[in-house]
Amino acid sequence: MPASRLTRQDKRQANRARILRAAREVFGQRGYHGATIEQIADEAGLSNGAVYYNFANKEDLFIALLEQWRTELIHDLAGALPRPSGAEPGGSFQDEISHVIASLKRSREWRLLLFDFVTYAARNPAFRARFAAGRQKFKRDLGAAIAERIAAHHLQPVAPPGQLVVLVTALVNGLAIEELTEPDGIPDDLLATALMALMNPGQQPGTGKPAPS
Repeated sequence: MPASRLTRQDKRQANRARILRAAREVFGQRGYHGATIEQIADEAGLSNGAVYYNFANKEDLFIALLEQWRTELIHDLAGALPRPSGAEPGGSFQDEISHVIASLKRSREWRLLLFDFVTYAARNPAFRARFAAGRQKFKRDLGAAIAERIAAHHLQPVAPPGQLVVLVTALVNGLAIEELTEPDGIPDDLLATALMALMNPGQQPGTGKPAPS
């Protein structure tokens, strides 16, 4: 039976995916300012026109890559955190933290891109507005996941979910900076210890038991 022919929309979606993969590679290697549409098109094996057909300009492509990164991160976190079912969770919160940390271990390329996103947004008000709008949605999704785990495990965090989102993202991003410049200087369990201290400070690290008063 002959294979079905791709529609114009199918081809456009396939090309868009190729362009985003190429953009991730080129932006990761060269940074925002060093990358060009020509380099991205060459990496994707497409023409410059194909890139502009899918994205208005380099900034539009950059923001699409950021949204892809945020979507991947929330998807990975959702996979690491079981949905609450009304019963007590099957595993310990520390086990869940380990799965979450594994999902947060983005590649060095993604970490470099993250800081490109932030520095570019800080210098460009129009881009900053688009950046902030997507970030607010990301924070809402992350806050909902945190609130679910607080309820499921009866935790007593140091702050409400909305503030925990800010603390957690600042902690993860800060350690990412340290790992970029000093990759062997961060203990493997440091992030887990810090997250436990934020989410359930009354629990002894590594034991799952309340700390002695």
